[in-house]
Amino acid sequence: LCGLDGAPIPLEDLTKAIQALDNVVSDGAKVTAAAVHEGSTTVRLETTDSASHSAMLMLSCADGSTRSLFVKKVTNASVACKPWVDRQRTLKYIRTEARFYAEFAATLASRGVSLVRAPLVLDKTEALGGHEVHEPAGNEPPDSALKDCGVMLFLEPVVGYECTSPLAASRAAVALAAVAKLHAAAWEDRELLSAAAARLQRHGGAFALSVRNPQELSDIKTNWEKFKATFTPLSPDLFARPSVQALGDRLERWSAWVSAQLSPGPDDRFATIVHGDFKAMNVFLPLEAGEQDEAVLFDFANTGIGFGAADVAMHLQHAITPADLEDGGEERLIDSYLAAFAAARGQNAAVEYPREVALKHYQLGVLDYARFVVGRLWAASTPDTMAANANTPNVGLFNRSVEAALGFVARIDRYLEQLEQSSS
Repeated sequence: LCGLDGAPIPLEDLTKAIQALDNVVSDGAKVTAAAVHEGSTTVRLETTDSASHSAMLMLSCADGSTRSLFVKKVTNASVACKPWVDRQRTLKYIRTEARFYAEFAATLASRGVSLVRAPLVLDKTEALGGHEVHEPAGNEPPDSALKDCGVMLFLEPVVGYECTSPLAASRAAVALAAVAKLHAAAWEDRELLSAAAARLQRHGGAFALSVRNPQELSDIKTNWEKFKATFTPLSPDLFARPSVQALGDRLERWSAWVSAQLSPGPDDRFATIVHGDFKAMNVFLPLEAGEQDEAVLFDFANTGIGFGAADVAMHLQHAITPADLEDGGEERLIDSYLAAFAAARGQNAAVEYPREVALKHYQLGVLDYARFVVGRLWAASTPDTMAANANTPNVGLFNRSVEAALGFVARIDRYLEQLEQSSS
């Protein structure tokens, strides 16, 4: 097991990690050997902007016990095939997660947020300098500076939980309750949010416009024309609407304004820390949910400042079936989130985050996410690619199911129309 510099990770460091999880210092917990679990292979996870190696480590201890840690490793070498503009973004994302665990996780956990613990974080991202993820990429550093650049996170194993997608409405409510606690814990805390603005993602979200490749914005209209031509035969009435015909133009026209409305500063009303990539595969759900069982959040690479309902918007589009969003299901899930937020904040929660404000943030969040989906994720979508992705839970449901995609189109159209009417 090698670290970022290629040398073996000292067993002393792994011992400290185990002792940190146990909150006990003892000779019996001293790690004497470490190996990748025999039944676990190192997996390369590739999403739109990240590539990591992960594995379960089995640790032998001096007292004869065996412990385990999950390790996640992202390095410059693991994304070497990408151009610098994309590679530096990936490295800054994992740096954000390292900073989250080193500087924010303990405070949030003390305020009731349920999250996966990281007892050991190895961060060698000095080559990135002081440039933040929302800033221009700049010139690529020399190979010598990037040789060891990367992060390793050692995370506690989560037993008795699952990650899956899609989610039934009842399971989504459990996930939303967990993220509501995150939002409540940092709600309008200017000191904490100022630190988050400087050290995490200034505008939280994997799809925040400030951290995306500008080409995605330019591709909205072209991608929409291709998508429209491909899917019109499957829903002629939907695509016959003039508003849907013009959806690409409309979405592009409003994208910058929508993004600006969802980019609060540390001193703004309703501002909080958002997860930023709140899909179903970034939250552990208890296998047997009782009244006291909570979901557990993880993957904080895009965590930063935002409005809480934007997390809700991504979650519902990514992982909830059309049937569970129809006939008032969408608003019921939003209300479920607000109820959990109120329980975490107390009796003044309805004043702190009024329902009409949360609904506005939610609708803008749907449109902000739609800009990313159309401009990036629907570039080559077809019924065949969706069928191929049908059993890939890390992929958004709108790219796994034609029905879900068409439902998403209808919501985009509806929320754009509401926005246009309110501005006229």
